[in-house]
Amino acid sequence: MGESYPFEPGGRLLLAADNHNSVNGIREFARAKGALVDYAPLAATDLRLDAAALEALLAKADPSRANLLAFPAQSNFSGVKHPLELIDSARARGWDVLLDAAAFVPTNRLDLRKVTPDFVSVSFYKMFGYPTGVGCLLVRNAALGRLKRPWFAGGTVNFVTVQGRMHVLSPREAGFEDGTLDYLGIPAVETGLAHLERVGMETIGERVRCLTGWLIAQLLALRHGNGQPMVRLYGPATTAGRGGTVTMNFYDPKGRLLDYRRIEELAGEERISLRTGCFCNPGAGETAEGLTEEDMRAGAALGAEISLPRFLQVVQGRGGKSVGAIRVSFGLASNFADAECFLRFAAGLRDQETLAIGAASFDIESCRVVRDGS
Repeated sequence: MGESYPFEPGGRLLLAADNHNSVNGIREFARAKGALVDYAPLAATDLRLDAAALEALLAKADPSRANLLAFPAQSNFSGVKHPLELIDSARARGWDVLLDAAAFVPTNRLDLRKVTPDFVSVSFYKMFGYPTGVGCLLVRNAALGRLKRPWFAGGTVNFVTVQGRMHVLSPREAGFEDGTLDYLGIPAVETGLAHLERVGMETIGERVRCLTGWLIAQLLALRHGNGQPMVRLYGPATTAGRGGTVTMNFYDPKGRLLDYRRIEELAGEERISLRTGCFCNPGAGETAEGLTEEDMRAGAALGAEISLPRFLQVVQGRGGKSVGAIRVSFGLASNFADAECFLRFAAGLRDQETLAIGAASFDIESCRVVRDGS
């Protein structure tokens, strides 16, 4: 999309601040071609799109130019489901729409007869776990002609000459599929889709909704011995307009952030798989933690020495802010035992202080004693 979309001076790229980096990177192509790049901000309270700011940004489009809006159907950071009604509203104002459905379609049905984006990106790996590295870009026939690929590779040309230094790109989708496709893995996609259909997308969605709602309610109820909350949740506190991604941080009785990297180590010993860090979604993380442009520029000033631990030191020195979080994701294979197991682990962090960032030491054995309650 980035290299083939006809960005131009006077045209625009509007990105949601909640985009995955796989979408954020499109901005480099847009800027190189002279298009204006904007971000639609998120509300700090629940990490949903700021409706008023978004409306103002959509109104800036010149319909005679190429304008592209790109946003996720569901956030990979907070689980927020952004309104799909936005698609028709944007298209009516002269925008093409790229919908990132990678986090949405594993547990939700996307009916492209009712929802009409021009482009949809999908990861089959995220839908049923196999094969890795296989996804697709769905393109409406009416929009395919607007993509102009600037180069070619093996398998994408019908004619190419060395002496004449010319080529004829293969028509339609064939001109975008480089080299030898994963013909051994791709047939598994049909099997995976059939499996989801047998289980039922509505059944999967309802199961995920119930597990998510139960876990959120239990986590928010956790308290230290002094009554201080143990968990800070990022995103909606209910299941309304959200999916099965639950992102959080833990705090000690004094309100100090517990080091999520160390929590991940402890969870691994309990055979609990957590995702920690920034989840390739910098915009949502910056909004959730209240990080400013100045904070981010201070980190970028480190240049090649930048790393997550170094950046954490920088922002902590700028008002005690944090970077990164802990993410739990529910999907097709999740069950109540999984949710209950994580809750028991989380409850074991009650009155824990040795894991706090800035604590004098970290002793994994002492953490195990606290977790066992003995």
